[in-house]
Amino acid sequence: MGQRKVMHGLLPRIAVGVFGLLTVGMLLLAVFDPHGALALRKQHAKRDQVNSEVAALSKENEQLKKEIDQLRHDPATIERIAREQLKLVKPNEIILVEPTPAKN
Repeated sequence: MGQRKVMHGLLPRIAVGVFGLLTVGMLLLAVFDPHGALALRKQHAKRDQVNSEVAALSKENEQLKKEIDQLRHDPATIERIAREQLKLVKPNEIILVEPTPAKN
């Protein structure tokens, strides 16, 4: 009967130990698995970075669309670009050029 009492107390302890080891193993897999919590955190960070890049590119796209619209329809913008980039002038205009300082 003494041996039965020892086995009776030992079996639940073994079961709890095995359950505990399995739980720890599952937690380690949940965290360090390629599809686990750490990988998920990296994917969220990557998603946030891509979203911010998309927002910046969308803003730049809107600015470019606005500039295209101005170049197509605004005579003042067309004239400004012609003067600045193509160095065009109206007839009878005089251009004053400031000399650059000499380097010593």
